[in-house]
Amino acid sequence: MHKIAAELRHRELTQEIYNIGDEVAEYLEHLIEAIEDWDEELCMDCLAELGDIVEDARVDSGRCVGELMGLRQALVSGVRSGTISAASSGVNDVEEPEQLTPRLLDERFPISKPIVVHELAQSLRYRTQAVADYLREVVEYVLAQTDAVARNLDMVSLPHLYKRTGESALIAVQAWKHTVLDTHPAYVRTMRGHNPPQFLEERARVAAVVEKVRAKREAARRATTA
Repeated sequence: MHKIAAELRHRELTQEIYNIGDEVAEYLEHLIEAIEDWDEELCMDCLAELGDIVEDARVDSGRCVGELMGLRQALVSGVRSGTISAASSGVNDVEEPEQLTPRLLDERFPISKPIVVHELAQSLRYRTQAVADYLREVVEYVLAQTDAVARNLDMVSLPHLYKRTGESALIAVQAWKHTVLDTHPAYVRTMRGHNPPQFLEERARVAAVVEKVRAKREAARRATTA
């Protein structure tokens, strides 16, 4: 591969790594919005979508890193030497968030017996917010680790990172379901719908634009065949 072509391909693949991390983070944020709206059904849909995105990310990141390693070896050897550092520095000082389990939620936000209504409501809100905050920490961790790998391919394994991300999100949602959704469904119903997810509005806007374009094309097709 010509030097300039190799450099361009290197930039493309590096950007693709960032894009993969951004997409995983975006679907984690969708999950957070569903939780903050106390919407169990949407939460499970978002979790399923995240699972699909994680699987794609594992495959795509492995492919990108493999090709980048080959390019970097080529660009630092022979007549191409000096173009790219073989071991660009990568910062990897962000610790992985501690797994959030039902036990942790129970310990941090206990529900006393006999139950006092306002204390119960407070504990359930705190538990829900704790799950959302934890997932935000996971988002920051994913973005930081993705950036570190983009700078230094030997930093961590992105396929393993995204696999752990999907597992951590699943465990956190199961903790929320076990300690909030399944134990106090009546209160959950009163909270649902007070904080509509923004990503649903964006999806509706995009769907409306797509439908408008489709309708125009259909009208134009009918006009040409009339």
